[in-house]
Amino acid sequence: MSDETTKADVNLVRLPSIDEQHDRQVILNTSPSIISFETVNLPKSILDILDDVYSNRSHQRCIHISYFTLLSMTLTVIFWISYWLTYNRCQNLKDPQPNSFLCDLVLIFEVLTFTLISITPVLFIFMIHSWIIYSCYNPFDSIRDNFIGFKIEGEQWKQQLDYYYQRKKTRYLNCFRCKQRKELNDRGHGYIILSTHGIVIDELIMFNDQKNIIDKGILLDNGKILKLTFKRTCKRPWKTYIEIYLTDDLINRRTMEELMESLKIQINIDAILPPCF
Repeated sequence: MSDETTKADVNLVRLPSIDEQHDRQVILNTSPSIISFETVNLPKSILDILDDVYSNRSHQRCIHISYFTLLSMTLTVIFWISYWLTYNRCQNLKDPQPNSFLCDLVLIFEVLTFTLISITPVLFIFMIHSWIIYSCYNPFDSIRDNFIGFKIEGEQWKQQLDYYYQRKKTRYLNCFRCKQRKELNDRGHGYIILSTHGIVIDELIMFNDQKNIIDKGILLDNGKILKLTFKRTCKRPWKTYIEIYLTDDLINRRTMEELMESLKIQINIDAILPPCF
């Protein structure tokens, strides 16, 4: 067996079942590829840690939606009371002409009140839906049964971060993302979780679905980049893809064949990678 194949076996770890928690913990403590984040007192697998990260984000999202809903309800009451007071005041004026500004406020408060009355029920329904999804559905449950996890570091991890944040820059780039990018870049490595039901790139992004979501895979740049294209779904009616930067010890035929078998897709390896003898 070649050294290249031996390296691939070390860095690519198949974690087949959620019931094998003890075996995964042994792999976590012994494998140089699947190890804990550099955090004190976290004796959990990488998938569990990422589950906590994304669950916390989902919880924060529910909290923010709840705050917006509460704010909308509060402002609705305030504007309605203001409208009622200014309307009665304007109606009781004997000469409203000098106090036209007060009467103009009636129209302003009326518009604001009915606008918020229209928005608040939508926010309320969205809030309830978000809390139900958070309480009853964990996107990692569909990934745990059969997935492959590996670690990328060094230049590949830096390229992965650059690729992700370059795509996000066209949408928005706030202080949180600047801080997150610096922390991940300083860490120097990240983890990739691949499954037929979802893909997780460390703390950057997660695609998931109950059905198989990956359409096909393509190797680019002499096998250094794995481009995965996702199937169109109700949540993503457009064509979506993600590029994963691979370390040198993952660029071999055996690793790609294992990926194809696990992800149930085709990858164009024949023209790029030599046969495995």
